Amino acid sequence: MDDEKIIRFKNPITLKGDSVTYESITLREPTVDELDRSAQIEGSVYAANAALISFVAGVPLPVVRKMGKTDYEEATAFLSGFTWQPPQPGATSETAAQT
Repeated sequence: MDDEKIIRFKNPITLKGDSVTYESITLREPTVDELDRSAQIEGSVYAANAALISFVAGVPLPVVRKMGKTDYEEATAFLSGFTWQPPQPGATSETAAQT
């Protein structure tokens, strides 16, 4: 897995009242703190993922919330490689993630 990923937005994002236009974000391996803080977000999985993208990329959350679906999916696919998923029911110790 690559340590960093640049996602170039299909449609650049400018927040209302801001002079900065975001054309891309750079993602890296999240820290445990960033993973923990995003896991504490109330609401949907989209809200938690958006927070994690914001933390890791160092961009305001409203920028992430304006990302297109394909850009969002590319970001979450990259970050999912760093997150641990609990074993599914019926999984053996050979298939479960190590902690």
